[in-house]
Amino acid sequence: MVPIDRKRAAVEFLKLLVDAGRLVADRWFLLQTASRRGNEPVIRYRERVYCYELYHQLRTLSDSRLGGDAGAPAYTLSGEIDKAQLNAVIDGGRHKPDLVWHVPGQWQHNAVVIEVKAADHLRPGPLRKDLQTLSAFLRAERGYERAALLIYGDAEGEVLRRRVLQTAAGVGFPADLAQRAHLLWHPRPRQAMQDLGSLAQCV
Repeated sequence: MVPIDRKRAAVEFLKLLVDAGRLVADRWFLLQTASRRGNEPVIRYRERVYCYELYHQLRTLSDSRLGGDAGAPAYTLSGEIDKAQLNAVIDGGRHKPDLVWHVPGQWQHNAVVIEVKAADHLRPGPLRKDLQTLSAFLRAERGYERAALLIYGDAEGEVLRRRVLQTAAGVGFPADLAQRAHLLWHPRPRQAMQDLGSLAQCV
């Protein structure tokens, strides 16, 4: 099977991502953790738990018509690929994004790269690191067609957007790349993700 054009794959995959978000239930969105004092459990956002469930829902939907529209089964979902010492997109394989939608082994079909952050963990350092990773994967010679910073959790959408754009301004996205980088927000379990716009506003 000949893979579809990566531009089309990227656009359709972002639709698939929105649908997958609606399927993430409460127990994967917020994790109950035991209290040290033995009282009631403490409810916390845990990025890995959310990512694993989102990955599961995306993989399941990949077998549907929506997945076919995004290029599956040629295109597939991969998580945190360790490309150190491999023929990686980035020299040395230093960056490990949370999720990628691509045709493994064919750099011409690198479609979407995603970093995920909980809304209550948007500290400047880690946020800058994730934005630098997205920028690197867009600008590389074998770069990806689109990038997405996905923030999940209860917050004010405009506050999130302002904080991300301020941090992105310091990362130095070129205007053409910033236009292809999306800020997505998943406020609550079983709700649709919202596209808060591209990072082009910060350039």
